[in-house]
Amino acid sequence: MKSPRNVHRPYTLEISAEAWSQVARLTRERYRAIQACLEGIAAQAHPADAPSSFDVDELTVHHVVDPRRRLVTLVRIVPRAPGSSVTRATHPFTS
Repeated sequence: MKSPRNVHRPYTLEISAEAWSQVARLTRERYRAIQACLEGIAAQAHPADAPSSFDVDELTVHHVVDPRRRLVTLVRIVPRAPGSSVTRATHPFTS
């Protein structure tokens, strides 16, 4: 008899190949803010319900959640669209 799958196993964070070069250009402070947001998403009971992007300073951070693999992947970091007035991390799971 198979044991039930452990649904309480934490999600893992991963950085896509495209995002690595973008991460390399970030300041330590910005990277830590992005990382904190992604860790907040991974800690949720149902991270797949989270929005697929959030803003940190003048950047928009895109990610995907794979519930089957229990994985949150940073996909890309792009300049925020002009006209937005957000100035700090705006993801609801930042501390």
